[in-house]
Amino acid sequence: MLIETRTVRHPDGTQEIVCILNDEVLGGWTPRRPLAFEKSVVWLQPITEFEFVRVAHVRQANSRRGPLIARGAGMVVGYSTLTVDAPRDPITNTFSRRLFYLTESDLQLNLNQIPPAVLDPKTILPRVEGQPPRARNLDRGYPKWACQSVVEAPSVTASTRLSA
Repeated sequence: MLIETRTVRHPDGTQEIVCILNDEVLGGWTPRRPLAFEKSVVWLQPITEFEFVRVAHVRQANSRRGPLIARGAGMVVGYSTLTVDAPRDPITNTFSRRLFYLTESDLQLNLNQIPPAVLDPKTILPRVEGQPPRARNLDRGYPKWACQSVVEAPSVTASTRLSA
C-alpha cells in the first residue's frame, strides 16, 4: 500500500511529515499494530544531516501529539504524533509513540561506522518503520554540524537535548 504524505515546515524550524488519510489507509488500522495510529513524524533537526537515527518505542507517553522528552539517551531528533482516535493502553492509560534520537557516541562516529539496529531517517514515514542505512564511503564526522572541525554548530535547545 502506498502511503501519501505531505511535508509541513513550521516557523520554529521543525519539519513535520503528515500522513494523508484515505479509505485504504483507514481500512488497514488495527490496535494490534503499534504504528497504525501514527499521524505524523516531527523532525527537530534537518534529516538530510543524518545518515542514521536510533528508534525507541515509548510505551508510556502522556499525550498523542506533544514533544517526547527522554533522559539519558543522547539527543532527540524527532518523534511521532498520533491521530485523535489513537487508543490509550488500558492498563497504563498512556499512548505508544516512537522517539528518534542519537547517542553521544553516535556524534563521534565517522560516517563509515554505522551501528547496528539504526534506521535511515529519510525512509521513516508515519506508519512506516523505515530501512537501515546504506553504507557509504565518506570520511567526515557525523553529523556535519556536530563535528569538532565545524566552527559554528547550531545550538541545541533544552527540549531537544537529553540530560545525562
